[in-house]
Amino acid sequence: MSRRNALQAAFDRFGTENGFEKKSGSWYRRSDEVIAVSNLQKSQYGPQYYFNQGFWLRELNDVRYPRSNEAHIVARLEDLVPEVEQPLGELLDLECEMSDEQRIGELVALLGERLLPLIEHAETIAGLRTMIDDGTFAAAGIRGPAQAMLGILAE
Repeated sequence: MSRRNALQAAFDRFGTENGFEKKSGSWYRRSDEVIAVSNLQKSQYGPQYYFNQGFWLRELNDVRYPRSNEAHIVARLEDLVPEVEQPLGELLDLECEMSDEQRIGELVALLGERLLPLIEHAETIAGLRTMIDDGTFAAAGIRGPAQAMLGILAE
């Protein structure tokens, strides 16, 4: 298995085990109000990857498979849960030596423990508002229509 395939295998295992739907390399989890879209992105500068997390507000435009970079709220995983930045960075850096089994196991565990609860909390507009209030989205990009809907005032 190539190292990139190990990353994709971990990403696919996490998505499959947690009720996500895969389309064009991204994983989607829908609720009545929000679509969570998760995506791996390769760095153009080396064998590193980034984990992008987006949230699409269905009331603003209900599309089936929104792209993560077009979501109403977009962030890198390490910005949403800063305490995982170091271990996540190592897991997503293919220059960091570790076995495929270790990389897959640790990445699936990290996503299950840290990302899944965040996505579950973000399944409603009320949940997203709570996450804005508690600073979870402090480093996230939140598009104008979503800012208005979520009650974010320009400062």
